[in-house]
Amino acid sequence: MDAPVRHPAFHMPFAARTNPHLEQARQHVKQWAHRVGLLAPEYTTAWPERWSERKFDEADFPLWTAMTHPDAGADELNLVTDWHVALWFVDDLFLPLFRQHNDHRTARRQVRRLLQFLPVDALPRPHLVPRNPVERAFADLWPKTAPTMTPGWRMRFRGDIDRFLHGVLWELDHIEQEGRPGTAVRKGIVDPIEFVHVRREFGGLPMTSTLMEHGLGEIPDGIHRLRPFQSALHAFADIISLHNDIVSYDREVAEGTVDNNGVEVLRKALNCDRQRAVDLLNAQLTARVNTLQHTVDTEMPRALEAEDLPGPLPPWIAAYLEALKTATAGSYAWHTQTGRFRKPPLRARIPQGPTGLGTSAAHPTRPATATRPGH
Repeated sequence: MDAPVRHPAFHMPFAARTNPHLEQARQHVKQWAHRVGLLAPEYTTAWPERWSERKFDEADFPLWTAMTHPDAGADELNLVTDWHVALWFVDDLFLPLFRQHNDHRTARRQVRRLLQFLPVDALPRPHLVPRNPVERAFADLWPKTAPTMTPGWRMRFRGDIDRFLHGVLWELDHIEQEGRPGTAVRKGIVDPIEFVHVRREFGGLPMTSTLMEHGLGEIPDGIHRLRPFQSALHAFADIISLHNDIVSYDREVAEGTVDNNGVEVLRKALNCDRQRAVDLLNAQLTARVNTLQHTVDTEMPRALEAEDLPGPLPPWIAAYLEALKTATAGSYAWHTQTGRFRKPPLRARIPQGPTGLGTSAAHPTRPATATRPGH
């Protein structure tokens, strides 16, 4: 068995802070998860080493949101925690359960139905009755989220969720089809550039950065489209994703789910050893941290000055950009404290799936035996 990789000294110039409402968020999200059914026995018994009440507590998802949203009020922290837990459930368990019968058609139909619970007009849909935990979660969260958003902002948020869900479908469409005559086997992404793009485009972090606006103030479309602003968003997503890959690498090796971890993608692409791949990915990670810092501190003020905005950097935009930096530090800190990335016990029965929020799109896997969700 390969020895564990040595984690590098991660470069993180930003300071992490913890939201003072963490404990109440922990209590709230546990109750909420039970209420909408995310912790119902139907789901917690399918892959207990991946999704169960014990693993839910070990992961401590509220700590992640408390450290990535340290200034959110109590109600806002509850809201963002609920959204992220719902997406973690989709990523870890819900859509992967469709793998049992390779049921792509039903999975696509489920995704289309989920998006119906996020109407851009934010008007009630009394005829649309939720039939499973994720539908109940979306039906509960959207009326708490959408009313304060402009239509354009709602479209951006809905688009983030749409890409995330279709990223999971992409995973289902690239499962290894063992034993099926004439079926091509694809074992995942082998191009490091494609890998980073897929993680960024289809992961859950675009939703995270859009949802940050809910507590801080909407970013105007003209600002949001600026190249430096987009560069900051891309760097934010890349930092959290690449750091997650390094931290989770040994666990994914133990699980046999490592093919599309960024470390493994580099190792195969460059034909180097595992530790060398870790060090190279960390160099890329460091560059992305520096990009975020330079973009926020230098490029954005220049870009806004060129836009002829009156006065200095608008306070809510400055606060948002600083929040991106703080959130990356918070995510780093959460990874050192969560139990989510511990190696699984020997012979544990676990799904062949992702380990971080939004990593489904970059983790094609083979089907596992599980109970299908109700539709």
